[in-house]
Amino acid sequence: MSLRAELTVPDAVITPGEALTAHLRVWNESRIVDAYQLRLVGPPAWWPDAEPDLGQLPVYPGNHEKINIPISLPRDSELAPGPLTFAVRVASVEDPDAVAVPEADIQVGEFHDAEVEADRPRVAGALWSSNLVLVENTGNATATVRLRVAPEADDAPLAVSLRRSRLVLKPGEQARVALMTRVRNPMFTGTAANWPIVIHIEQEHAEDGSASFTHRQRPLMPKPVLKALIAVVTALVAFAVLWVSPVGGKKPKAATESAKGPTQMEAVQQEQKKEEDAKKQEEEKEKQKDEKDKKDKENVGALKKQQVQKSLVVSSRPGGKPEDSYTVPDGYRLSFKAVQLTGNGTGSLFVLVAGSQLSSQPVTNPKEVPIPETLSPKEKEKVTLKLDCQPPQTGGQSPSPGPSSSPGPTTCDATAVIVGELIPLKGPNAVEIKPPS
Repeated sequence: MSLRAELTVPDAVITPGEALTAHLRVWNESRIVDAYQLRLVGPPAWWPDAEPDLGQLPVYPGNHEKINIPISLPRDSELAPGPLTFAVRVASVEDPDAVAVPEADIQVGEFHDAEVEADRPRVAGALWSSNLVLVENTGNATATVRLRVAPEADDAPLAVSLRRSRLVLKPGEQARVALMTRVRNPMFTGTAANWPIVIHIEQEHAEDGSASFTHRQRPLMPKPVLKALIAVVTALVAFAVLWVSPVGGKKPKAATESAKGPTQMEAVQQEQKKEEDAKKQEEEKEKQKDEKDKKDKENVGALKKQQVQKSLVVSSRPGGKPEDSYTVPDGYRLSFKAVQLTGNGTGSLFVLVAGSQLSSQPVTNPKEVPIPETLSPKEKEKVTLKLDCQPPQTGGQSPSPGPSSSPGPTTCDATAVIVGELIPLKGPNAVEIKPPS
């Protein structure tokens, strides 16, 4: 025979879900160059994502070639632990009778896993309810599973019990366990309440798992039945009133009418009117409460009004600056209350708002700047105080200084105190600017 092949795998135990690499060596013992068709045989060839056809492997005469075969073990309960035999069929392309089928064993290990779920995600009852817990052993070894069930909330008025709390399941085996929920504090009337119930599973060799379902606790007297009962009682009362009321051609006189009191029919109507008025008042209170809650939510995190008192200082002295400004913060506009000026020296003061000149006054004895109501600089706009310390210019020519006199530096300074309020541009605290009348 001109063909020889050998298949080897690692000696380690491989847990399902992991991968390994098998090694195939093929010797060409003929005198010609030959190629060999390789095909995976056995369970690994049937697993998902497997490639049974491994292609061709050319080998020169008297030599051998090696190929690595990656194999991924599926995490399936049907893959039993222990040795798993597989093979590779090696067939010569030149000589159809030259075929070799080397075998190898994979040592498959155990893995433990289980799944749990409720048969119905939601059950309902005023006094009790029942459900099924579905447990499946998805591992490849026998598993012992313990079940625990309890309401998620500590104050839930429920008592939950299982028919069985311990299960021994073979690989791939499923079990159903009956579950009973009893209501300890029933409701006569009111709105139905939802109580989540959690099912826990504990395993010896695997992580714990859980599932949940909801028990809807219904009142003993549902709203439709209660409304129907009230309607029946009201109809009986109305029928009784009509029955005892006199009927005739003359003006009826109530047999049960007191000296100054209303008739029974009027009393019933008055009672119904009181109930309707009370219901409307309750609806109005709920509406006002909803509006207040909505307004409170809008006010949370919104910008609020802020009082501002900012001083702008200008000076021609050493270290001073001839211009000072205040920038309106982001999200606000500035509402002026007053701009008060004080100064010393000879020169002129200029107040600018958003780049436009608002006033021009002498440094000596300046006056408070009048502010128009519509003037309100917005975010990033500036209020600026500028100082011009040059001597004031007169209409005629000033006398020329004498030979012994020399012009000295002019010194002046001024302060502008801005008093106002920062008002948000947006949000519940924003205030629109009134247009000029």
